[in-house]
Amino acid sequence: MGSRLFYHATNIEVELGDRVEMKRLVRRSITGTVCYIPGISEVHDELEYDDVQQWAIRSDDGSVYAILYSPETFQPPKKIAFISRGGENLLAPNEHLE
Repeated sequence: MGSRLFYHATNIEVELGDRVEMKRLVRRSITGTVCYIPGISEVHDELEYDDVQQWAIRSDDGSVYAILYSPETFQPPKKIAFISRGGENLLAPNEHLE
C-alpha cells in the first residue's frame, strides 16, 4: 500500500525519502525529506494519536514539519513540490519532535 498522497497537479505519489521543497510567501523556500507516513512508517506517538494522523517532512536544518494525513479529503498543497527520490533522514519512532 502506498501513501495515497500525490504532489499537487501530478501523478507522483508521496514516498518516504522523497526530497521536497516547501515554498513560502515571504521567506526563502525550505528543502527537506519526507520522513514519516502513517501506515508505512513505524508508529510515532507525536504524529499519530487519538483520531489524528500526520505525515512529516524533515527540513535540511533538522526541523520536522507535520502535515495532516487524510488522503480522502486533503492532498499536499501546491507549496510542497517534489524534487527527487531516494533521500534518507527518516524519523525514528521514539524520536522527540521539537
